Order: sequence, then C-alpha cells, then structure tokens
Amino acid sequence: MVRHLNTIDTQGNKYIAKLKDNQLKLKEKAIETMEMSQSVSDTYEEEAQYLSENKKRVTRKVELFTSKSSKQIMYHDKFNNIQSLIKVTKTVKDFHDKILQHWRVETYHYHLDMLMDEDDHIAYKEPFSILILRSFAINLYQLFLNANKDKKVLPTGKTTMAEIKRNCRHRDDFTAELFEQEPLI
Repeated sequence: MVRHLNTIDTQGNKYIAKLKDNQLKLKEKAIETMEMSQSVSDTYEEEAQYLSENKKRVTRKVELFTSKSSKQIMYHDKFNNIQSLIKVTKTVKDFHDKILQHWRVETYHYHLDMLMDEDDHIAYKEPFSILILRSFAINLYQLFLNANKDKKVLPTGKTTMAEIKRNCRHRDDFTAELFEQEPLI
C-alpha cells in the first residue's frame, strides 16, 4: 500500500489516504501534528443533519490542516510527501435520546397531574407561586424516593411517589423528615 501511494506521488499525482485505527504510530503522529498546528487552514461543518441507514442522525465536521511555510505538513519515514491532513469528526444523534428527553418532561407533567391534581386545581391568584410550591413538593418526594427506593421505610412497605404523598398527608413527623433530607449530589 505504501509503495503504491509513493508511486502515485512520484508521478506528480495527488491522493487521499484514509488513516485507520490499526495504524497506531501514524495516527499518533497525525494527531500530534494537528495539535501542534497553530490553526486550521479551512473548516466545514454540515448544517443539515442526514438520516443514516440505521435511523440515526449524523453530522460531520471537516477540518483541513496544511503547512503554509513548506510543501510538507508531516514527515513520516514511509510516506514521501504528506501535504495536508483532513480531520472528519462524525457525531451520531440517536432518536432514542430525543424520545427519552421528551418522556422526561412528560413524566414530570404526569407527576404534576396525578400527584398534585394540577388540572383539577387551577390557581387564579399567584399561579406561578403555586407552580413553584407544587414543583418543590415533587422534588422532595423524588429525593426521598431516590434515597429509599429499595428500603421499606413506609408502613405499607411500598416506596412510591403516591405512597410518599399519602404519608405526608397523615403524618407530620414524616413531612418534617422530608424537609430535613440531604440533597443527593
């Protein structure tokens, strides 16, 4: 392969060779050269996202590194004349991520509707303040649920958001315990 590329070069022709992961030393040298390069000669980033065959959105960023001072950007003992390096960065965005992001919001609204009866109790005075209080309560329930998911700390033995709310309604000591929780960081 190296002999063929050097023959092409000695004939005055240009070629593009793809650098593969199994060419460790050459890849390390190319990365080192790009990092030492003061600036990228040219860059191109696709604005549009294209759907690939496996239902994922793919974007590519292309950077061109060339030497302004000499004809050769990188010396390698096997290749005669490496004039430029092209770096292509591919980013894959899966629909799975978008679906999870959507349902994360829906789950939060589900808790607002089912636990806090938000749809049944419309606040006409200070609706933003009521929303903050409802969100605060849900966050307290969620903190307790995350800290005690596998433990049987509630009288029924189940640790669910609904069970936490039910215990808050009937036990003041439990409500006080919710307020004294340490945040999980």
